[in-house]
Amino acid sequence: MAVAVFIATLNYCNAQSVAYYPISSIVSISTNPVKPIWLDLRFQTNSFFSSLSTEIAPAVNLNKNPKGQYYIGGGLRLNYLEAFRENGAILEGYMLNIGIRSAPFDKYPQVQIAFELSPYVASNFETGLFRSRLGIAYNFSKKK
Repeated sequence: MAVAVFIATLNYCNAQSVAYYPISSIVSISTNPVKPIWLDLRFQTNSFFSSLSTEIAPAVNLNKNPKGQYYIGGGLRLNYLEAFRENGAILEGYMLNIGIRSAPFDKYPQVQIAFELSPYVASNFETGLFRSRLGIAYNFSKKK
């Protein structure tokens, strides 16, 4: 059942790429990351209902290399459960993403290794983190 919901979400969102960052337990669904500008939606998967953090992160590609793409972007981290708390703010914080998606396998160019550095600051600007992510991505779009 979960697989069917996941596939339906991919079709509804017109997803062109999915990624999984196992150390951070984040699943990413994005528009075509080969295009100059693309959008990435990230969902935290390591908690049940204590935190449903979602990140909305538009990105801009800095190069056009079939073996690796460098990108930069920013975004928002949202937690929709905060809306149900008294004085709860949905916005958790802001981030800057700097990353690379590398396609190291000539036989399977859709399989990519994703690495990202992401400074993050809470919405009140009192705390912050320097995050790094390493994961695997699959790009559904055809090679041009």
